[in-house]
Amino acid sequence: MSSPSRGIVQLPPIDAPPPKTFDIRKYKTAASTLLRSGRVNELRRLNRTLPACSLPVKILQRIFIACAQTSFQIPTWTWLELTFVCSTWRQAALDCPELWCYIDFSHPKWTTLSLHRSRMFPISVRAMIEPNNQHSIHRTLHHAPMIRDVHLISSIYDIGPLIGTLKNPNRYLESLRINISRPDHDHGIRYSKRSTPICVSPLPSMKYLELHRTPFSLVSPRYTNLRHLSLHHLPLSECPSRPDFLALLERFVMLEHITLVHAFPKTAVAGSYSSARAIHLPTLSTMSLTGSAQELSSILECIVLQPTGRLHCHVDRMGDYKTHFVRLAHVVGSHFHGTAREMSLDTLVLTGREESLRFTEGHALNPDFRQSLRLRAFGGTEIVEPLLDLVIGPDMHTARDEAIVFALTSVWSALPLTDIHSLTLQNLDIITQKSWPKLLPSLRSLRVIDVAGHPPSGLLWALLLNARSHARLEHDDMSSMLLPTLEDIYLHNVDCFAGGLMVSSSGPVNSYCDLDDSRFLDVLSAYLEDRQQCGLAVRSLSLSRCSNVSMDILKDVRGCVSHLLWDHRGLYKEGTVKLATGSSAVYRSNWPGTEPLAFRHYFRLRTLLDLE
Repeated sequence: MSSPSRGIVQLPPIDAPPPKTFDIRKYKTAASTLLRSGRVNELRRLNRTLPACSLPVKILQRIFIACAQTSFQIPTWTWLELTFVCSTWRQAALDCPELWCYIDFSHPKWTTLSLHRSRMFPISVRAMIEPNNQHSIHRTLHHAPMIRDVHLISSIYDIGPLIGTLKNPNRYLESLRINISRPDHDHGIRYSKRSTPICVSPLPSMKYLELHRTPFSLVSPRYTNLRHLSLHHLPLSECPSRPDFLALLERFVMLEHITLVHAFPKTAVAGSYSSARAIHLPTLSTMSLTGSAQELSSILECIVLQPTGRLHCHVDRMGDYKTHFVRLAHVVGSHFHGTAREMSLDTLVLTGREESLRFTEGHALNPDFRQSLRLRAFGGTEIVEPLLDLVIGPDMHTARDEAIVFALTSVWSALPLTDIHSLTLQNLDIITQKSWPKLLPSLRSLRVIDVAGHPPSGLLWALLLNARSHARLEHDDMSSMLLPTLEDIYLHNVDCFAGGLMVSSSGPVNSYCDLDDSRFLDVLSAYLEDRQQCGLAVRSLSLSRCSNVSMDILKDVRGCVSHLLWDHRGLYKEGTVKLATGSSAVYRSNWPGTEPLAFRHYFRLRTLLDLE
């Protein structure tokens, strides 16, 4: 076995855990005692009455295989213990050669036994590498005639002796997963650059490669039929140059899925804006990228995705978002503009998420507050997966609503949205009336708005003021009407008494000192009435599992829509709530309340009606 110092350098050793005991005498003694007691037949009859012992053999074997596939991640347990539960389970295990292909490395005795019973089938090497099994794994990787897949979990200290072997894997290998646990200091990962003899013959069986914190040299050009490449947290010392990275990818002509999580070429990390040639991978259908906006842009500029391909982007480090996010939005938008004829976007789903309370008890902004925004764009009703799945945040910059709104506006303006017919908003209420008019004009074909969770008061006020301005016109010019084709509105789990954010005349996008006491359903009713006066009545309004629904407002809405549907959850009786004298709006628990008095509140809808 190679010395641990050959795989890595300049890293201190760690204490090895004690080896697991294997005492066959205990099993023999227990079996002899059971036989002498005369209770074997009694126990067999008892086992026959247990449902678990009377399952069909095929079902048992499928359960055993599922256990064998994952049990290596539980250090205190081995799947071979299943074979000692009862005679039925043991016979089912012995009659399943595929089960014994999952070699048990918890003890040399189990390793020898499972290798012997695999009966020359392609084996699976799955283990958490420890000093007590390092030699067995090394020997198996070297001498096993056929290895189907390898899945190793290891510390940086124990993987060293196996690196050379993993660079020259078994020629029958189909899947390779290496997960190096995160060390105390990521900058301390330094793999040895000592060269190892590498064969040049291709390995056409390899289909799946997933690497976490490993040397980049494990991505071999010999994998000529590779379908799935997944790289995670590539050490900085292992990052290749962008030309070398693209040249290697270009060899994988059968590649279908690429996943890069903080594993980008050096030029992307260094911030180079120099142009690079774009590579075409004819079968590439999915790209999943996680990193900064700058890193994602540098990669997307160089890889051409198929027209029906799916793009998953997670920007978890915004940095200078006003510079880098515009570039990312341009690259993403260019792809979808180029594929609009073959696969146009028709559904948008926006989801907001807050990681913690926005304010402290003293109504100060919580320093630990983080939020994220997820945008999903779908290309057709028959397609379940989104063509674009973009997550923004959370990081320190997204604690400010301005960063979220700027990022959304950048992507929104870059995408071809003229064919969008459905817009879904989930817990997204931070976009105020000031920002929505920049987004809505591109949705000229929108027919459905679906709202869930926090009500988007900013959207509603933008629509209301726009419709009111057109309802008072003496001519029929509707060219500036927002959402002229809107037909249906759906509300799910919405607090209809909720108020919203006002627009600050200066400063940040949102002002938490100015809150609107107008209730959401009241504003919606006013919008529907004004839209009807414009000759563009909405076809239907549906309320499902909503709270604080006023029957008085529903009566007003009934005259503005052709179809009104609601359930009786949270419904107020007739006459109990009035628009002019009712209580003010309610707010989320993590927004400032009515105290201290420095926070100002306005009943915008009442003021608007009084002006008439």
